[in-house]
Amino acid sequence: MDYQGNNLRDFLKSNGHVVLQRVNNYNLRSFTEKEIEHITNGYSNLLGKGAFGEVYKGTLDDQCLVAVKKYKDGTRKEEFAKEVIVHSQINHKNVVRLLGCCTEENSLMIVMEFICNGNLNNILHCNSASGRVPFPLDKRLDISIELAEVLSYMHSMYSPVLHGDIKPANILLDENLVPKLSDFGIARLLSTSEAQQTRNIVGSIGYLDPLFNQTGLLTPKSDVYSFGVVLVEMITRKKVADGNVNLIQNFTKALKRGKVVRKMFDDEIIDGKRKIKVLEDIAKIATECLRLEDRIRPEMVEVADRMRKCRKDLQLRKMGEMTTGPSVMLGSPGINSLPVQPTAPILVDSTIKNPPIEVLNISLTELREITRNFSDDTLIGEGSHAKVFLGELKDGRKSAVKKLGQHSVVKNLDGFFSEPDKEFILQVQAVSRLKHDNVVQLLGYCVDGNVRAVIYEYSSRGSLHDILHGKNGVVGTRPGQVLSWAQRVKIALSAAQGIEFLHHKTEPCIIHSDIKSSNILLFDNDVAKIGDLRVSKNRPGYLDDIILDCLLPSHNGYDAPECKETGEFTRESDIYSFGVVLLELLTGCISGHFQNRLMIGAMAGLSEDEVHVQRCVDPRLRDKYPPKSAARQMAAIASRCMQHKADSRPSMSTVVTDLRSLLLLENTPSKLWRW
Repeated sequence: MDYQGNNLRDFLKSNGHVVLQRVNNYNLRSFTEKEIEHITNGYSNLLGKGAFGEVYKGTLDDQCLVAVKKYKDGTRKEEFAKEVIVHSQINHKNVVRLLGCCTEENSLMIVMEFICNGNLNNILHCNSASGRVPFPLDKRLDISIELAEVLSYMHSMYSPVLHGDIKPANILLDENLVPKLSDFGIARLLSTSEAQQTRNIVGSIGYLDPLFNQTGLLTPKSDVYSFGVVLVEMITRKKVADGNVNLIQNFTKALKRGKVVRKMFDDEIIDGKRKIKVLEDIAKIATECLRLEDRIRPEMVEVADRMRKCRKDLQLRKMGEMTTGPSVMLGSPGINSLPVQPTAPILVDSTIKNPPIEVLNISLTELREITRNFSDDTLIGEGSHAKVFLGELKDGRKSAVKKLGQHSVVKNLDGFFSEPDKEFILQVQAVSRLKHDNVVQLLGYCVDGNVRAVIYEYSSRGSLHDILHGKNGVVGTRPGQVLSWAQRVKIALSAAQGIEFLHHKTEPCIIHSDIKSSNILLFDNDVAKIGDLRVSKNRPGYLDDIILDCLLPSHNGYDAPECKETGEFTRESDIYSFGVVLLELLTGCISGHFQNRLMIGAMAGLSEDEVHVQRCVDPRLRDKYPPKSAARQMAAIASRCMQHKADSRPSMSTVVTDLRSLLLLENTPSKLWRW
């Protein structure tokens, strides 16, 4: 039976706010029947009907638009309770937000945010006055990826959530065609990730997992099957159930016959041979989701990852089309280099909020000159597939020259790029637009033969990691000058401002995905800047980073718990990593080192136990810090950033505000200081 058990009727006997007491989301609002009637203007704007009842459009007093789901005759108390309980557990950008409910006798209603663009079924299968709505492949991919990501999130929750009714009609679209999963009326909150059995076989014809229909066994793989059906509809633009035609059966047969499946793809998105390969890859993912044996269906986290690779492939193929035109900066056919000139404009989307600045296009000859032919004397750093050299540009600026492709895992070549790389140009374009006082600035790049290099401003003081722990964090290596409390607060604030810029002041936002003390570089006057930018692979328009000196993000104590489980990186995971950096500043311990247990121990009472905080503060400060105020506040900020649940962490804007007040407190004379 379902995890909610047999006691639903019992706890609903006393109708009222029992449902609200059972949910974890204490922000839910309790509405009266009169309030709902006022909000919906007497139920005058009907949005839709279903077996459960009707959905009406409404407006709250603050003019916020809502959708009100009214259950039939108030008789479906169990379904109502389940929907509120399950829906309230999920806080995700791709799930319709639950705002509240009405639990009055015979007036069971749920109030949700209103999503303005209808549902996926309408855009796929309903014609407007001028015919079908244009629906390009890249937008279909974006929707599919975000749907896969939210299902992966639901399946990996502490108590996994199984939606049970994934279909285009339950995928709502906002003004930007961002998908929002809705209708949790038959969803289940599972007690474990094991199979759960039910006698109540409910679902939509065509989308229901055949195995579940036969056995009543519920697993997350039931949603995987339904997602596969939706994916087939997305690339064929055909209905799963249309008269006597069985879309899924026809599709799987066609795929087995090789190129025959191409005839089933929607004509609008075929658009030449370049996209056929992407569509065939999507088709393979869909058929794997549709396997009758659920144990060999992929997990949703794997599906999401493979869908993102399809999107990346589509973007690269588009760039290939773009680079055949006269406006592209690539050299003539057969010449493997960009034109050498003082500055080279980079192609840019004019809709981007932060346009790229001009960066130097430096020849390999000049790079060899300023680095003494990349000699070991100028080597200042080495990563997994890059070496960094100190150089001085012609205008006198010192720079860090990062020569890519040094790792044998990639290729044992001088640069490892054998031809002009469009992805490299995209990366330069993305990073060049990031101009902020707390983000390391890109100064130039080199594309010459098979050599690729990027040139950044030089940090004379090195990384925060080296100053706190010694070069490369090696035990016994002497750290630099001990940072005072005031310096630590200033460094924390300026680093947070850099991350805030990436998260909230660029469009689209940039997720760093590798925040750690070695990627926070220090400049004069204790200004910290975020370095080694990783252009997020989790957002539309971004590709895996080749500008970084690492193949994958480091897994050494900075990654948020959800990243270790799913490999997904978000703004919230960046915030978790920054919380670890704050703990490093506070304790002086090395994340991932055996001393990390001290940091873990510090978490127990960081925001409350003043004595505990004092014991954890870096002893090199010699009590020169404000124990009853600022130290405890920094500990509390770190603790909030490192909350296990991603949605419980503050935004970087909130962290900046908190650290700024901490800096003001530090600059205020107080008897709390001990010397």
